[in-house]
This record gives sequence, C-alpha cells and structure tokens, in this order.
Amino acid sequence: YNRNRVDNADAITPGGGTGSLDGHHTFGRFNPALGLTFAPNTALTLYAGANQGSRAPSAIELGCADPASPCKLPNSLAGDPPLKQVVTTTLEAGLRGSVGEGVGKWVWNVGVFRSDNRDDLLFVADNTSGYGYFKNFGKTRRQGAELGLSGRAAAGLTLGANLSLLDATYRSAEVLGGSANSSNDAAAAGLPGTQGRIAIAPGDRIPLLPRRVLKLYADWDFAPQWRLGGDLTARSGANAHGNENGQHQPDGTFYTGPGRSAGYALLNTNLEYRPLPHLTVFVKIDNLLDRRYSTGAQLGANAFDAAGHFAARPLPANANGDYPVRYGTFVAPGAPRAFGLGVKYTFAD
Repeated sequence: YNRNRVDNADAITPGGGTGSLDGHHTFGRFNPALGLTFAPNTALTLYAGANQGSRAPSAIELGCADPASPCKLPNSLAGDPPLKQVVTTTLEAGLRGSVGEGVGKWVWNVGVFRSDNRDDLLFVADNTSGYGYFKNFGKTRRQGAELGLSGRAAAGLTLGANLSLLDATYRSAEVLGGSANSSNDAAAAGLPGTQGRIAIAPGDRIPLLPRRVLKLYADWDFAPQWRLGGDLTARSGANAHGNENGQHQPDGTFYTGPGRSAGYALLNTNLEYRPLPHLTVFVKIDNLLDRRYSTGAQLGANAFDAAGHFAARPLPANANGDYPVRYGTFVAPGAPRAFGLGVKYTFAD
C-alpha cells in the first residue's frame, strides 16, 4: 500500500481556486504483485510475474494542471487542481540458466516485458498559443526484451554482454505544443516559424528513449595482483523532446537540425593493482576515445544566427504580419574523456 501527500502553499494568491497554487492532495493505492518461478533442474529457471505500481503527481505537475489557468513551463505555474495517480501494470516472463562448469561456464538470461501506464501525465497544449497544462491523458506503453550472457572464457578472463530492446509508444491521441516542429498546424497552414501545435497518435514513439542498448564488458586477471577491465556501451538514437509525432523535417530556414539525437558508443577502461589482500589501487579512463556525443535532444527557438549573433527578427514578416523565428535541435552534450585515480580498502573478508 502506497500513500503520498503533496501540499502546495501559495504566498501570492492563497485560498485555492483558479490561479492559486494552494492545494492539499493525498494519494493512496494498493499495488498487488504476483510472481512464479519453476526450476526443472539446477541449470534452468523459468519465471513469470505481474504487478502494479503507482506514482503520485509531483508538485510541479499539480501546480500547472488547471485548463482555466494554463502556464508556460518551465518559468511559471498557474493552478493546482487535482490529478489522478499514474498506475503502471507490468507483465514479464523469461528464462535464465547456465551451461558448462568451471572455466567455460556461461550464465544466460532471456526475458520479455510489457508495462502499460494508465492516466499518464503529459503537458498538453492550450488554446492560448505557447501555453499548456499537465493532464491525465490516457495510456503509454513500454515493452521489449532483455538478453544477457556472461562467463569465464578462459582462466582469469571474464566476458559479458547485455542487450535491451525497447518499444516505448503513446497509446492515446493528444494535442501538444509543437512550435519548433516543422509539422505543426501553423506551418501546414503556410505560416512556418510561428506558434503551432502537433497531434500525437497511438503508436508514436516517446522521445528520449533509445530503442536499443548494448553493453559489453571484459575483466582479465593477467597476473596475481593485476586486473585489466573494460566496457563498451552503445545506444541507438532517439526522437527529441518536441518531436513526439516523429514527423519533424528540417527545411534549413525556419527549422534546422534532425529532430533527434544520434546513436553513440562509449569505451571505458580500468586497471587495478592489489599490493595487499584488502587494498586496491586503481586508475580508470571514461570515454577512452573521447567521443563527441549527446545524451538527449530538444526542439526549441534559436535566437542566434550562424555567426553566434543575437537576431530579434531573423526573418521577414509573413502574410499575417507576424515575424517568424528560427527553431533548432538543441542537444545535451555528453561528458568528454575523464581520468580517475583512487584507492579502495576493504575492512572485512
């Protein structure tokens, strides 16, 4: 049983009602779970499970949830009406086991899962251009498979691999703010570069979530006191926030950038030396090849020209007399190469 209480106090507009952030919310729910495992022998286990979980709306979501007082995130909040909890139902099944013994023993696992969110929370568009509010809009789904393999390939050498496949989609239709998306309704009406909205449909992919993640690792005890290790993480690209419908196509004038983040692979390595049984000295290098990559992307207005100068009105007025702006794809840069040196001491066997 989960119980959460969220209290918002508005010192500017107290008393509750339209335009006030005052609110007192209590969320409670029983979340059942059922699991079953079956091991026909010591080398194979089958499992299946079903469970539910819930998430209470945050203070930010509650503070921008009134259709009568839409807000322009992230710089303003406007109203605090009640929202429902997000309820997640998850089904999973799989197998795990091992083959071989000693050197040459391998452990493996294969699993599939599906998680459906009901009454999911989404920032939707309001009739007022550029404004919106959080609402319980319908369903989202995350389903996929996970595969893993690890074992001792030779004396002192351990190898492993894990692969995750994810299909994350909206399962309900909704209308979102999409001014930076080239497929918005204003651009379709012949007024690109101005405020517009986009529609998402069941099956559209949730942004920022890669479809494939592969992890490889290896550890080699090449001498009694020395260990060399490394790991590789590879992720596929994902749609940018603002490209929820997946239809953004840059034209080079009003809209630039691909509307998604690119896939990338990172190699990390580490070296350990154990001069004493409980003492380890280590050095590590993250992003060994110093790859340039981004961890996410978002569509937004770009107020700077190619030379980096601010341009208040970069484009001529349109047929309505409005001045369009340029929209681009902004990315969150990943960490560059980093070095670390440390000492670890274990006080117990």
